[in-house]
Parts: sequence; structure tokens; C-alpha cells
Amino acid sequence: MSGNRLENEPLRGLFWSMAVPVILQQLLIWLDNVIDRIWIAHIPDIGQLAFTASAVCVPIVYMMMALAELTGTGIAPQVGYHLGQGNRQRAEQTLGSFFLFNLLLSVLVCVVIEWQCIPLIRLFGGSDQTEALSELYLRISTPGNALCILSGGLAPFLLAQGRSKEAGIVIGSGIVLNMLLDPLLIFGFDMGLAGAAWATTIAEAFAALLAIVYLRRPGDIQLHLRHLRLRWDLIAPCLALGVTPMVMMLAETVQMGVYNRTLYAMVGDVGVGTMALVIMLYNFFRFPFYGMAFGVQSVTSYNLGANRWDRVRENVRILMKTTLVWSLVVWLLMMLFTRPIVQLTIGDGDMTDYAVPMTRLAFCVFFVSTLQFACQSTLQAMNRPVVTFWLGLSRTLLLLVPLVWLLPRLFSSHPDASVFVAQPIADVLVAVVSLLLLLSSLRKLDPKQNT
Repeated sequence: MSGNRLENEPLRGLFWSMAVPVILQQLLIWLDNVIDRIWIAHIPDIGQLAFTASAVCVPIVYMMMALAELTGTGIAPQVGYHLGQGNRQRAEQTLGSFFLFNLLLSVLVCVVIEWQCIPLIRLFGGSDQTEALSELYLRISTPGNALCILSGGLAPFLLAQGRSKEAGIVIGSGIVLNMLLDPLLIFGFDMGLAGAAWATTIAEAFAALLAIVYLRRPGDIQLHLRHLRLRWDLIAPCLALGVTPMVMMLAETVQMGVYNRTLYAMVGDVGVGTMALVIMLYNFFRFPFYGMAFGVQSVTSYNLGANRWDRVRENVRILMKTTLVWSLVVWLLMMLFTRPIVQLTIGDGDMTDYAVPMTRLAFCVFFVSTLQFACQSTLQAMNRPVVTFWLGLSRTLLLLVPLVWLLPRLFSSHPDASVFVAQPIADVLVAVVSLLLLLSSLRKLDPKQNT
């Protein structure tokens, strides 16, 4: 994409042309997550219990995703730099080193989780009722989730060459195949929860194999057996760029673990399952924000560098308006149609009556909380990564976790409800701070505001 377009094309059309592809990609990712869990929740006789059992495994899966962030985030910039210098050999050596590193890491993750399966399940809120189902799901799906580390670490090598279509196929193939296999294995072959786990493993194995096939083809760089050596001088710089997203993902793991253990102690499995439902719906309805925020970051950063402050301000204004409109629509939807949405997701059962009021409570300020993401992504586009890192980390570790501990003690008559209120309170506080920091940064960097 030419810089001239970023600087001169009418902003409203440019905004949507940049945002829509990322929105669609995010939609596909979150649809896979939601549909997978809906199929599980509708398994005959044990659906809601199976849903809760799979929810107990989510923090463990997030730990694996954190490793994927560590190994995958920093590859494209480093390899792109080597290719820009014309140093193809160093880029191919980096590919070989990372392939071996990620392969060994995937094996290590499988061994550790298989070895510590039951303690991990108990750590993250497993109960006597869900332990067996959680163990079944985790032992079968762990190899597949571990292979995400491999495929997630190979796709950036395709992106660094400009082979974005192939990188998208690698990522999308696993998602689409998983969505197709879920109903076939769960219901068609009557495999139940094991079918959902096998769908994940088969789909991710296919995505990893496809990434290897693409990188064995001739291109700017190619995967060669002679380069399969662990070279830390090549690996370490890429890992350094992945530390921040890894820490953020691990913070989410801590948050979910605290939620699960706290709610299980108060109301049992129904609380753990309901919180999993809330987090799933929350993340799903935020997919347009991820697309809009990340899709238009380049517009903000380019015009910031070009000193086109009118376009920076207008781009931020469009982002805020679209974010607010969508979040208001979702908020109204969740306030007016909570029960149908909950029933569609987890069906009817013991959990449903409990989940309806708690879900409504968790979404009570959704229209405000989404503001924080728009602000933080804009700050990131303005080259304020340290600020955005601490905002995200503070929300989880300095606000959410203490609030989950404190609020039940302050409102002892409804302690479980206060746990669901912790997220809205934290989101509003972070949204206010993020907005103030964004306005301050815009004011400081705009020369017209400082004359």
C-alpha cells in the first residue's frame, strides 16, 4: 500500500478499507471459538457440564497461546530486516533455528501437560464433577494446541516474504477445518467431548503441516534441513519482541484462574461455567474493535509521521464513533435479549437460570468498556507501547484480581454477583485513564496545541 494513499485518500473510505479485512479475520477466529463451545454445550445429557469442563481447560490453553505469542510475534520484523538487507542466508538460518526451537517447545509442552494434567485442572477450578471430562478433553487436545506454537511460529516467515495469502491460508485452514470437524465428530460419530478435542488436534496438525509445505517451496526463503540448528543469536532477538504479548496472555491466564477458583468456592461448577460463557461472549462481541483498532493503526502512525494532524484527529474520531455505535448496539442486545442469547449458546439446564442475570450484570457497561481498547490501540500506533503494556497489565493484575478478592467481602450478601461486577468496574476505570492519556498524548504531540 502506498504512503500517498494513507496520507491523501478520504479517511472514511480508507478507514473501512483497512479495517474490514482484519474484522473478517477476527470474526472467523472468534466464530470458531464460539461455535466450538456451542457444540460442546449441546452434547446430549452432559452438555453444560462438558461446557464447564472445557472452560476449566481454557487457562491452560492460554498458557500455550502465550508461548505462541512469545515465539511468533517478533519473527516478521527480524526476518523482514534481514531480507531488506539482502541477507537471505541469515533469514533462512533464522527459519531453521525457529522451526527446531518451536518443534522442541511443542513437544516439551505436551510432556509437561500430560504429566501434570490433573494438578493443572485442579489449579484452574476443576471439580470432582468436571475433572474426568476436563482430563479427557485436555489430554486429546493438548498436542493440537501445542502445534499452534509451531504453525504460529512459521506463518510469520510467510508474511515476512509478502506471502500474506499463504499465511492467511495456514491460519484459516485450521479454523475452518475445526469448525467442520466439530459437529461431524461430536454428533455424527457420537464421540461427544472427545470429538471436539480430536477436531482441534486434527485441524491444528493440518495447519502446521501446511505451513511446512509452503515453506519448503521456493521463495525468498526456504526451509532447509541443513539450517535446523539452535542458534540463540538468531532466536533471542525475536523472542525479546514477543515477551510483552506473552506476559499479557499469561496475565489473562491468571485472571481466569482466579475467577474459576473463586466462583467454584462460592457456587460450584455453575459459577465456573457462567464466567466462561461471559468471557466467551465478551470476546466475541469485541471482534469488530480488534479489526478496526488494528486495521487502522497504520493510518494513524503514518499521518503522525507526516505531521498530518488533521488526519490523525479525524481517524481517531472515526474510530471512537464506530466503536461507540457498535458497543451500544451490543449493550442493548445483551440487556434486552439476554435469555435467548444464553439459551442459544449453552441450551437449557441448571446453569441457564443462573447465567442470565450474571451475564446481564457483566455487560452492564459494555458501551463504556470498549472505549479502552480504541484508546490503547491508538496509543500503540502513536509509539507508546510501554503505556499500553502497563494499562493492559494494570487492568488484570492491579484491578481485576484485587477486585475479585475485595468485592465479595464488601458485599457478602451477594458475593458471587460481585465477582461478575469486578470486570465492568475495572473496564470503566481503565477506559477513563486510557482516554485521559490519549487526549494528553494528542495534545503534547500536536504542535498547534503547544503554540
